[in-house]
Amino acid sequence: MTGGSELSSYLIDECGHGGDLASARALDFSGQPVFALACIGAPDPAMLAGELERLRRVHGCGPGELKSTMARLPQFTIDLASFLKRNHCPIFIELVDKRFFIAAHIVNHLLCGGLNVDAVPMPVRNAIAEFLTDEALEPVFLDYLTLCRDPAIGGVRQILDCLWERLDTSDDDIARLTQYLTMEARDRALSVSAELADFLPLHDQTEAGRKVWILPNLQSLTNIYARINQSRPLGLNGATLIHGVQLQYGSILSGAKVQIEQLAELGAIPPMPFADYRLSGRAEMRFETAAREPCLQAADILAGCAMRFAREAGAARVGKAAVMRDAFFALLALSRPERAEGVNLVFTYRTLARMGVPVHDMR
Repeated sequence: MTGGSELSSYLIDECGHGGDLASARALDFSGQPVFALACIGAPDPAMLAGELERLRRVHGCGPGELKSTMARLPQFTIDLASFLKRNHCPIFIELVDKRFFIAAHIVNHLLCGGLNVDAVPMPVRNAIAEFLTDEALEPVFLDYLTLCRDPAIGGVRQILDCLWERLDTSDDDIARLTQYLTMEARDRALSVSAELADFLPLHDQTEAGRKVWILPNLQSLTNIYARINQSRPLGLNGATLIHGVQLQYGSILSGAKVQIEQLAELGAIPPMPFADYRLSGRAEMRFETAAREPCLQAADILAGCAMRFAREAGAARVGKAAVMRDAFFALLALSRPERAEGVNLVFTYRTLARMGVPVHDMR
């Protein structure tokens, strides 16, 4: 069974810490440079839970919760992917390079804040974010994260000045375009009417009252929601998103889902490739533990496999990446772009080339 109202349960879990990137003090992100959010559509959750127990015995995993840290993760993932394919269980994975994610925020907020997508199209923004990621711009990135935590228009001007000076040493075409946008942003920041909201992302607030700014798990969840919408010809009504328990960010994620639904009703979201934000209906969402929803273990395994392969391959750790390669490509083989199913890679083209992932460069 695929799509439509017969598929009701979507199991979602993450790996790689999807918390606030603005809290980072270094761009190694404490050894977790990649974030993964995985979702599995389960037409028959009981059957999926039974398969997990069968694979537990086959691979000698022992008792307790199945986790992506287990030694037999690669072969377990390959066997699980085979089951998902046979039983028409769609997968939706968001795999995010955190450094590139920050670069995209710098482009969309610092350089293009207040400008509509027609003024600077998304392919151009992505190319600039890739350029910023591949350049030695760590001080700019870290200063931007600091500015999110302690916002001031004077800080905005200082970062733009710093970026201008660094870009002035490059003759690359994309550097010239980035410098032009930096010049325009500096002019806007020097205006007496300049507002921080035109240069920085709006903050969210955790259930404990802590402010947070740049959450890869938030954007990943909303994109998966839009991808599920694209995959269901009969709409989202009757679907339930079952997310692994979130002690800190549950209210933020729930609020983002509601906000996307409201924007969709207003027709305020432009069309995007491989994800349909023009939502038809609404899914329910709740947070559960793996003890109550055993199928969440499957989502954790997929997220862990994808994250670990991308982390090692992106860092050119050939030996470690090779262990996970077959499992990761088994997940890639489940892709059905016309239904937005599979793995969405939020990475630079250069990193994807290191990972050996075939892509069509749209620049």
